[in-house]
Amino acid sequence: MKIRSYIVLLSIFFLPFTVIFAYSNSYEDFDVSLVRGVEYGSQEPGKILLTQITNNYENLSLNPEEFIDTIYYYSITRLKLGNIPYHYILDESGNVYKTQNYDAINLVDENYLVIGYLSNNGQLTGKAQTSLSSLIDDLSYKYGLKEYDIYSYSILETENTFSQIELKEPTELFKTSIDSILENWEGDDREHLEYSASIESVENNETVIIGNKLKVTVTVKNENDFVWTSDKYPIYVSVKDSEDSMFAENEVWDSFSRPTHVNSNVYVLPGETVTIEFNIDPKVIPGEYSEEFNLLKFEDEVFIGSEFTVNFTVEKGDQRIVQIDSPEAGYVNIRTCRRFSCDQVDVVYDGEVYPIVEYDESCWYKIKYSDDKEGWFYCPYGNEIE
Repeated sequence: MKIRSYIVLLSIFFLPFTVIFAYSNSYEDFDVSLVRGVEYGSQEPGKILLTQITNNYENLSLNPEEFIDTIYYYSITRLKLGNIPYHYILDESGNVYKTQNYDAINLVDENYLVIGYLSNNGQLTGKAQTSLSSLIDDLSYKYGLKEYDIYSYSILETENTFSQIELKEPTELFKTSIDSILENWEGDDREHLEYSASIESVENNETVIIGNKLKVTVTVKNENDFVWTSDKYPIYVSVKDSEDSMFAENEVWDSFSRPTHVNSNVYVLPGETVTIEFNIDPKVIPGEYSEEFNLLKFEDEVFIGSEFTVNFTVEKGDQRIVQIDSPEAGYVNIRTCRRFSCDQVDVVYDGEVYPIVEYDESCWYKIKYSDDKEGWFYCPYGNEIE
């Protein structure tokens, strides 16, 4: 296997143009036929990476957008990277170019948002400093970022595979310049993104027998223009208004108000869907019920359009059932056998309803209180339901 290591030099010439801080979506003009079939990994941005992009041509007349096209073409055809290795590019005039359609595209080993500074001079211009500060403030507010690193790129090229990016120490001038700009930067403790969704489907059986679980399957579509991630800040299914649910599955739900969350390794692209499953545990008197849910990451910040309702009927089935009646204590002890001297193994709560497995004439009920758990409680604390 042949391996070559070299520092990235990009052939770019700089032209003066007006300073306006805004993102130019340069990725929209890229020739994607060069990377057709390539699948990019996803990430939840965790840090900002700043690196310098240098050049070795002095007489190349390109407009600002053509600068970025050249870097894109060079990265794929010459460096064999499979992608332009930056999320944003900043030039000496303070212009910012967005070079990935999603910030969640992973470019290096760590979960970096990569900003490249397009200049042979490691000392940032005044205009570039102003734009960089604004860009970093914007990204840290969006994604809850508090850390940054400064590196230069080295490309490790191998035969028959994409090249790898190795992070090396930057020039002292570039590092000093960046550290000076960000000396008082503190970042943000949490992300600030507004989430929009739509419910594609909600599936569950119409009826459930007491003692069984009701499986709920909901499919949700990402209506945003950014990728949903669920690692650092999980995406939860929550009961409406984050209220505790009488249908919570003990020790299985994330909490009494949150049945589950999207797995941390799942990334939902704009326009794509994610399917979420959870169980409802109906320890209630037979009848018709409903529970309202939504998606959220933070308390009181519900995903727009993510509300859905689960409707179902609880039935007794061909079994005897008993309702726990202990209003003063609020719970009843479950024991291994039908004596007070037997070990206490669990508790059940006032108002809950369970299938009766056995009744002993010494006034003890044996109930099934979980999928694979049975136990006894003293009968004055239960009312059998006909």
